[in-house]
Amino acid sequence: MDAENAIQNSSIFSGLDEEELADVLSITAEKNFAKGDIIMQEGKKEDSLYLIVNGEVDVSKSLTMKFEEDDFRETEKVLTHYSSDDNIILGEMALIKQDSRSASVLARTDCTLLEIKRDVFIKLVEGRSELGVKILFKLSELLIDRLKQSSQDITRLTTALSIALSR
Repeated sequence: MDAENAIQNSSIFSGLDEEELADVLSITAEKNFAKGDIIMQEGKKEDSLYLIVNGEVDVSKSLTMKFEEDDFRETEKVLTHYSSDDNIILGEMALIKQDSRSASVLARTDCTLLEIKRDVFIKLVEGRSELGVKILFKLSELLIDRLKQSSQDITRLTTALSIALSR
């Protein structure tokens, strides 16, 4: 996949015309990561969104796990992995709010990603308000979908925990 296709196929940039896609492409920077490289670190304050052009990544969270009665350790748990075929966006919250990362992303293979920094995104949105509205609505839809999924996951986990504790 090339950079233009990665943008065109991503949820927040779908439906844009050629000129708008070119404007978005103009604010991206291509970043290469080797297998095993940390792309985003949970808890670290960063200000970039990433789109996968080529390669695969793992998304993980740091969890405290009980191994024995008094043995609790922090461990990294891979939650999912994505490839360029998934047309996934990583770090989208950083475009809206400068905050710490909610998960880590590790290069599963050698990867090429497109990076969009918050400051250049804000300049684009402010300079091209019609384009900005389109992107921000799509970004809102993505965040709503992820919030709904998180809510469903919490409900399933709470139910499973309740069942396990009742035994």
